[in-house]
Amino acid sequence: LRKTAPAVFGLLSALELHPTNDRAGVFAPVGGFRRVAESMHDLCVDKGVRFQFGASVTTVTDEGVYFTCNNNREEEAERDFLAADLIICNADVPFATKTITRPKTSSEETIEDGQRLYQETYDWNDEFDYSSGVLAFHWSVSKRLDALNTHNVFMSANTTSDARESWSVLRDDGSGNSGGNDGTSSSMKGRPFNFYVHRASKADDSAVPPGRDSIMVLLPCPTLARSEDLASIPREESIKAYKQQFDKELVDDARDAVLERLSVLEGLDHLRGSILDEVLDTPASYADYYNVGAGVPFGLSHGLGQLSLTRPAADCETCDNVLFVGASSRPGNGVPLVLIGSKQVAKKAVEKLKGMMPS
Repeated sequence: LRKTAPAVFGLLSALELHPTNDRAGVFAPVGGFRRVAESMHDLCVDKGVRFQFGASVTTVTDEGVYFTCNNNREEEAERDFLAADLIICNADVPFATKTITRPKTSSEETIEDGQRLYQETYDWNDEFDYSSGVLAFHWSVSKRLDALNTHNVFMSANTTSDARESWSVLRDDGSGNSGGNDGTSSSMKGRPFNFYVHRASKADDSAVPPGRDSIMVLLPCPTLARSEDLASIPREESIKAYKQQFDKELVDDARDAVLERLSVLEGLDHLRGSILDEVLDTPASYADYYNVGAGVPFGLSHGLGQLSLTRPAADCETCDNVLFVGASSRPGNGVPLVLIGSKQVAKKAVEKLKGMMPS
């Protein structure tokens, strides 16, 4: 039961993809979802919040945050410390608890211990169950792709066996049959698999220039396979090693398989020749950009063992003055649940700060 999700989640696809109900669907802001973050930033600045960009947090303790700044890669990063009464950590929980949070520092610590406070590494707690990894192809296209809606789900379900095999890509059994993260893979072409395509211009004309288009293809894939040997080496080296789990051969095969499936749609039969530019994301690049555990963009899975109250709590087990927020903490992943969790943590933070004030 731990990995089993409630059947009610099956209703989500019907709500999001209903063909005739105008009140159904997934809505996004004009200008892309970045506009939400930009608006929140502007609101915070208006309220006097100060932002520190270009910095890497290396350690979080009850005393505050240790971080480095490196505006010039040719020079050694500057080290700094920001004292804090309370810290809200939005780094992915499996990464944060394994890599950056630690108990209160001691006056007996050695110089080597002090240097470790500023060592940037990448690792995660692999005792959790994770959601799907993703290969994401972002394509700029020289023509309109009117055969596609805003949200498009391509499923392989001609037979029961096809439907089952279509998700085998997520199972790494070491046989090489799933294109897994163990370094072995077989071609996806001609085999059943599932993927999602988002075309923002269908609902937002500002997303593309006139006569052009852009789509994002999300293809489920295995997560990163954790290596204990990479846990303590410099982050740049470990990320480089993890990127080798998704090599050019695997990516090229996945791209070919997706283009072959899309070619049956009107106007998409020669899509490859119309692609002007491509940006590729893999679990390794998501790990590089966002420090997410196992390289998954959607956080911990939503099985019964990690759902709601069984999901990691906001309170940090090793630091009294640290609170967690984000997709891998309560109540769960996805924008609505993360925003609900953020509101709950904000209230909790205010209560904790009030408790610290002298009576």
